[in-house]
Amino acid sequence: MTAIATTPAQTTGKVARSTNGAHGHKARPAAPSGAKAVKVTKTKVPKQAKAFATAVETTTRQVAEGRDLLVPLEQLVLSEANVRRVFHAEGIEELAALIDSQGLLQRLAVVAHAEGSYAVVAGGRRLRAMQRLVAQGRWEASRPVECKLYDNERAAEVSLAENSGREAMHPADEMEAFRKLVEDGLTVAQVAGRFGVTPITVERRLKLARLAPRFLALYRAEEIDPDQLQALALTEDHAAQEAVWDGLPTYDRDAYSIRRALTEESCRGDSRLARFVGIEAYEARGGTVRRDLFAEEGDGSGVFLDDAVMLQVLAMEKLRAAGEDVRAEGWGWVDCLLDGDDLALRSYGREAKGEREPTPEEAQSIAAMEAERDELDAAYERNEHADRDTEAYEAEEQRLMGLIDALDERIDAAHDALAQWTPAQMARSGALLRIDHGGQITVDRGLIRAEDRTAANEGQGGGDSGPGLVPSDAPKKRPAISEKLMRDLTAHRTGAIQAALVQNPHVALVTLVHRLAETVFSHYGCGNDVVKVHLTMTSDYALAQDATDYESSPAGALLDRATTEWGDRLPGNPEALFGWLLAQDRDTLLDLLAFCTARSFNAVAGRERGADQSDAITEALGVDMADWWVPTAASYLGAVSKAKALEAVKEATGVDDTAAVAGMKKDEAIQHCAAKLEGSRWLPAPLRRLPVSAPASEADES
Repeated sequence: MTAIATTPAQTTGKVARSTNGAHGHKARPAAPSGAKAVKVTKTKVPKQAKAFATAVETTTRQVAEGRDLLVPLEQLVLSEANVRRVFHAEGIEELAALIDSQGLLQRLAVVAHAEGSYAVVAGGRRLRAMQRLVAQGRWEASRPVECKLYDNERAAEVSLAENSGREAMHPADEMEAFRKLVEDGLTVAQVAGRFGVTPITVERRLKLARLAPRFLALYRAEEIDPDQLQALALTEDHAAQEAVWDGLPTYDRDAYSIRRALTEESCRGDSRLARFVGIEAYEARGGTVRRDLFAEEGDGSGVFLDDAVMLQVLAMEKLRAAGEDVRAEGWGWVDCLLDGDDLALRSYGREAKGEREPTPEEAQSIAAMEAERDELDAAYERNEHADRDTEAYEAEEQRLMGLIDALDERIDAAHDALAQWTPAQMARSGALLRIDHGGQITVDRGLIRAEDRTAANEGQGGGDSGPGLVPSDAPKKRPAISEKLMRDLTAHRTGAIQAALVQNPHVALVTLVHRLAETVFSHYGCGNDVVKVHLTMTSDYALAQDATDYESSPAGALLDRATTEWGDRLPGNPEALFGWLLAQDRDTLLDLLAFCTARSFNAVAGRERGADQSDAITEALGVDMADWWVPTAASYLGAVSKAKALEAVKEATGVDDTAAVAGMKKDEAIQHCAAKLEGSRWLPAPLRRLPVSAPASEADES
């Protein structure tokens, strides 16, 4: 491209011209009195000079006001004078698609840069979008771009002017624009491609654009929010939309209430029956489905099955087919229930599962293991009477416990292999098939109907195990941690979780609602009943009975402070409490709810446990017991063997200190281990967080 030639006149914007008189004539001075008038001759200005002056003036004005020109894309760079400093990369792809399909609708504002290039002072996002098209191979780098050239002195002014005073398009206008394009013949895919968005985004815009005009008007007036619009879009029936909106009180027109009103006679796609039958199978039988385009994909929560009766019929057909396979096992009867509620089991008795007669080889193996178990028990008892302050005692204790545990597992496995129902038991009992909340079949075998219980009891021979049944005398496993220490540790854990709940009203609310739901909907099970909603107070005094030095612990101090603060805030007269609560704001009520729920929590246990609800609560709170408890001689080390204390040191530091404490008495060894564990954040097994699985969440695209 040819660069614009410049002259000093163009640069300064000044043109030599007459400044006296409207027509460019120099004024004549008055002649002195008595002087003779002199004739002045008029000089003509050449036409070439006039043309040059006009050209200079025009060029100067164009540079100041902007001059149109075409510049190859590869000769454009972003100017440092561009006032926009923040660019959102996610919008460039959409803008590139728009420019590719619609062309550059607004010129770039540029100033002269280095030789042969121009700097963009307004239109940086457009420049980046076009450069993206070049990088993708959709445009040539030499493609000419429409620009407007400005004087360098106006760069910042022009950039600020273009980026100021803008008003973004209202989403409702965009929705209706998308609808117009589709009505004019474009497909959803074509609209998505031209505007650089996904097809689902276009479908969502169209869904909202087809709402009753009344709601788009409310949206423009900011009297309804996007979530409410999305809920109304569950139906395309304008009358139904307006009926639901008008039928709900103004304070209850949230998205949840709208969605519930529109789908109250439908079944959600993530319900247990829908999961069991399958949406595809339901649709294949002619069932109608509504899909919420704004719901998360994959979990079925945005799918609504309109024919609940058909869904139940299909579920029962599938359940009965599975029941035939169970009947083939030899049961006297098989029942099928669509309800997965455990309450259904209360009307049944249960046949006790016995053991078949072992084969001679199995009997010999079990007898040998039980004889070995007796010998180990005797050895353990003998060791208990030895000097406990010696290393020999502790080493022998650990060795024997390891052998006993391993042997117990083998004995249990041998008896499990013998456990079964006899043919007579199966003939008089049956199986119940239910659908659980995950949409899976649950089979309860060995159930006895009420009318069959008498016969079953007679068949048991008044408590005799009956033919082929052998009672199991397998010894119980010795716990790795004593009951006293277990209660000590779990009391500290209870206090820490209480303290964390006090500080987290949201998780406290979830905990309380979960416990209430367990009670009302008993098919969820009762868990470990760690939250006593009725309300059983788990006081500091109760915890201090089990937890060593509880009063001085971080949890004890925090809970004592919170108890004092709430005691000062609440009215002293019980009759005034309800009125006081009515006068409080929601945040205050939630804080008090958190405190009360926390004080009902109780996970104190005397034996080892598996994962339970307390682990889910701990995970939600992010409780790390290392913040609330430390291993000391009083809290742990003095209550376990020297070997256990050394095991803790090895876990915490990676160093085996057995040799270091070889010549020490137990008290000295405990102090040595306590020093090694200081600051290590080591925790014994009962205080460690057990893994808890949680559902994944996917952000909704709108």
